[in-house]
Amino acid sequence: MNSLTDAYLQQCEFDARRFSGAYTGTSGTLAAHVLRLLAELSRVKGELAVERARHEPGGG
Repeated sequence: MNSLTDAYLQQCEFDARRFSGAYTGTSGTLAAHVLRLLAELSRVKGELAVERARHEPGGG
């Protein structure tokens, strides 16, 4: 299984934004869901980075 690299996630966001305004119905709905999922993933990754830094030696 491939990891979700930053480059891959950026491409997903680009693709979703491209389709979110161009289509209605299923395509637009799926694009909107992808954008929300990517935003949530970004938030969780940020929280994880803070927690990791907190638990590293000298991290506070």
